[in-house]
Amino acid sequence: MNRRSVAAFLGLILLSCIGGTYAAAGTPPGLSAAPARESSFFSAILRHSSRGSRDLLGLPVDPWLPEREMNRLADRLRPMVAGVTDGGQVVSAFHRVLLVEERFTYDKSSADPGNYLLESVLTRRQGNCLGLSLLYLSLADRLGIPFHGVYVPSHCFVRYEGNGVRVNVEFAEGGDSWPDDRYRREFRISPSRPYLRSLATAEMLGVFLKTLGAGYSRNGREEEALRLYDEAGRLYPGLPDAHYNAGVSLQKLGRLDEAAGMYRRALDLDPEMAAARDNLSILLARKGLYEEAIAEARRAVELEPWNAASRGNLAAAYCSCGRLDEGIREYRTAVGIDPGNQRLQSGLRRAYLSRGSHSGALP
Repeated sequence: MNRRSVAAFLGLILLSCIGGTYAAAGTPPGLSAAPARESSFFSAILRHSSRGSRDLLGLPVDPWLPEREMNRLADRLRPMVAGVTDGGQVVSAFHRVLLVEERFTYDKSSADPGNYLLESVLTRRQGNCLGLSLLYLSLADRLGIPFHGVYVPSHCFVRYEGNGVRVNVEFAEGGDSWPDDRYRREFRISPSRPYLRSLATAEMLGVFLKTLGAGYSRNGREEEALRLYDEAGRLYPGLPDAHYNAGVSLQKLGRLDEAAGMYRRALDLDPEMAAARDNLSILLARKGLYEEAIAEARRAVELEPWNAASRGNLAAAYCSCGRLDEGIREYRTAVGIDPGNQRLQSGLRRAYLSRGSHSGALP
């Protein structure tokens, strides 16, 4: 299996089924009595986040903490945004209260569930792009503020969109605003790719659930991960990652035909998802479908020519069907990109030996 493809996308964040809402029995001490808009988005996130905290972090969940903190933060923001029609002022208010005064900070790690599980984000005052986006969106839903989640490959952010104003909030740079064109450059988003649009709340829940599923997968709980991916796909049918991540889990379980089907579904949505083509090529090669495997692997390399692991997979496909010269060429290019990669060096040695030549083989 392609170590880079599987490992990288298991970290997506990268993002439990929706069912019911959080209902509190009574009002705990310190919970604001101020009127607040009912937030079904927050209730759904909290329900699944609480389960994730128990299952992935092994932490007890204080049932009052998230409600208490969210009400407190909403109370701080409410007088600053009530009746304000200037979108820039609203964005500035969220930035000042949450990122400056409350000191919520960004941590890029997608491998740590504490960076996107809401209780942990509120307790540690730290989150990755998803965790901080969920914080903003939960508060915005309470306050009736038109923030939306936005997803790009392996990353998300929030966008204020109302009264003719459109402002992206990029947490990786302290809440600064990035124009859409910068996201297109940074994440290689061509016009045909299904990203960078403002999401409905159900779709953003889908992003959360596919990331949560990846957390379960990382802990070897593949069947639970698959249930979360399935729900994510129903909530956000256009999310390629939900199908890709399901393919990874199925591949780990040895259900290779199903995995290939999931990779194909992801590619139907995003033909430029290199990792899906990479993993699909591996499965095709295992079935002896070498021409198809080579075609998928070559496309993956075209999409990410700097990726040594993808070139190694292409090289292996060539060698498996006897096209040793082409395989050696790709192995040598891959080793040039990643000279310390023992897997690639071993593959190159085997290719030379299969050709009956020791010259040029690595020591």
